[in-house]
Amino acid sequence: MTGSLPLTDLVVVIRMLAILALGSWAARPLADRLMPEGGWIGAILLAWVGLGWVPWALAALHLLPFQTAAFAGVAVLLGLRTVLRPAGSPATLRGAVWAGAALAGLFWLGLAQRLGQAALSGLEKFTDMGLLAAVMRADTMPPPDAWYAGETINYYYVGHAIAGTWGHLAGARPDQTYQIAMAMLFALTGLAAWRITTSLAHPAGRVGAPLLGGLAALLTLYGGNLHATLYQWFRGAFPASRPDYYFADSTRFIGFDPDVPDKGFTEFPAYAFSVGDLHAHVVALPVFFLGVMILLAMLKRGAGGQTPDLAQAAGLGWVLGLCASINSWDVAILGLLGVLVWGLLALRPGTPLPRRLDTLAAAGLTVGAAAFVTAAPFLGWFVPFVNGIQRAPDTTPIWQLLVLYGHALLPLILYAAILWRVPEARRHQAIGVLFLGALGLLVVPELVIVRDIYGLEYARANTMFKLSFRAQTLLIIASVAALSLAAGRGRAVRMGAVLAALPLVSLLSYMPHVFIPPATIRSLDGLAFLGAERDLIQAAGRLPLEPGQSIVEASGPAFGPTARVSAMTGQPAVVGWAAHEWLWRNDPHHPNRRADLVRAFFTTQDAALRCAIVRRFRIRYAILGQVERDTYAADLNADGVRAMGPVIHADAGGEIVAVDPAVCR
Repeated sequence: MTGSLPLTDLVVVIRMLAILALGSWAARPLADRLMPEGGWIGAILLAWVGLGWVPWALAALHLLPFQTAAFAGVAVLLGLRTVLRPAGSPATLRGAVWAGAALAGLFWLGLAQRLGQAALSGLEKFTDMGLLAAVMRADTMPPPDAWYAGETINYYYVGHAIAGTWGHLAGARPDQTYQIAMAMLFALTGLAAWRITTSLAHPAGRVGAPLLGGLAALLTLYGGNLHATLYQWFRGAFPASRPDYYFADSTRFIGFDPDVPDKGFTEFPAYAFSVGDLHAHVVALPVFFLGVMILLAMLKRGAGGQTPDLAQAAGLGWVLGLCASINSWDVAILGLLGVLVWGLLALRPGTPLPRRLDTLAAAGLTVGAAAFVTAAPFLGWFVPFVNGIQRAPDTTPIWQLLVLYGHALLPLILYAAILWRVPEARRHQAIGVLFLGALGLLVVPELVIVRDIYGLEYARANTMFKLSFRAQTLLIIASVAALSLAAGRGRAVRMGAVLAALPLVSLLSYMPHVFIPPATIRSLDGLAFLGAERDLIQAAGRLPLEPGQSIVEASGPAFGPTARVSAMTGQPAVVGWAAHEWLWRNDPHHPNRRADLVRAFFTTQDAALRCAIVRRFRIRYAILGQVERDTYAADLNADGVRAMGPVIHADAGGEIVAVDPAVCR
């Protein structure tokens, strides 16, 4: 029932949890300064992010090799604890025990979510594994691009570097690191949703507030959107064009059902953890929650009549700088929430307006300076690949938005009604900030989009996807917290809260589609899907490559089996999935040209052409595996490839040819 891991895998997990516990203890004083209500959960979030980020920063500044710097984050947090001098108490010790137990329990559930389908293939897993494997091999940042030999990664890889640090700390292989990172992100998401909701729901009391926090965590980790409820229970009442409900339908609804030429993606954490992609918006979840917690702490401090704390402003700036390096959409999202908080602080009564504006301006400058310093090592190498902002080419029918997000409608009405009729309830502005922020994120794709490489049919897809992913989380937290305001009110208000809770609880109709029981936990191994090619690929991962040298393997369409050697090992290939490099470099010509040359390398009868390709990309090894045989089929010139040098590895999965430079002289 509980699942189990082999001893070697269990040691990896225990080592990671032990280091996280030490880091959380060291981070607690800083967490108390930045987000006083965060408690041990705030410290855990801070430790995960901080311990992972410091080694990346040192490697990006070329001060220490990435792996050598792995423990530098621990040293930094221990130093900060010494400076800040926290006061311990039995209460904080009990809180640490409870937080640690909750973290371990949620981590185990998250591990089940990942290991239920442990294979690191499908959807974006090759992409994410390639980024993770590349950073774990690298000494300096940015690391060499595993899918574009000779260049460094031009994508948001810093979140993968944070995960990679934890892999180094735990002594884990990249595939093991992928699994434990996804499990930890699951756990941190649940803890953060609980902590934020509990602090907002304090009107429900010492028992009610934690219970509401638990509901918010459960909905965030396993709940869908209202589409999951309506299209399962009341399918006949809606224009469903598909005979049966599939759990991914709730993320592919706008433009898909019914099918129209304006498609949007509406994902949420439960879906993300189910499919297991270690993508930028998922890796950034702890950073996003840290930003929300600091903003709410700043709002509470200001509502109490205190001036902005510049330490909090610097902490928020650090978070925004991280967002610029991990998932740039969060800069805009947290920026929107920040504008709402700044507006409320500027409008609060008390000190004269000029003085308020001066203090807010000082805090704003601190935020900006800290964000710039934090993001600079990443942005100094990064070339933006967006094509500007433009007016949205279409809009979503209101009824579809209600199908997706109608679960928040009654809690929002309840909150507004209580706010209107009960003056003292207006101190619960933080709930309103989250509601307004979420609604703003849903409105933006109806007005403007960030233009990318996708055609008109999918023009809104990415903008809607990244904004709605955060909006759903904010709506759940705000909606559940709003229920707490009914505590101590009249019977009518309490009944209204019960009615408002029904659509929220109904979101758990999604849970049977995504919940994986812990009994599925057997091993951290994510490479079993490689089958006969496994030994071949692992041997390729051990090949010595000098800077600028590359391997060559089959290249093909995105989401297929090609580029698996570079993805699983981080070894730089001539090109991986060309369409992804097209997106990351905003260049359709050169990645596709590389793909054509890779095909020529494997299929041409012209030895001179093959040698020209070898010289151009400094190819040191060629892979002749099952995927190359399947990809190029009858066109494959295996003898021509073998003629390039000796076969240094051969087994049932295929061969590795060491290219001899003398052959091409």
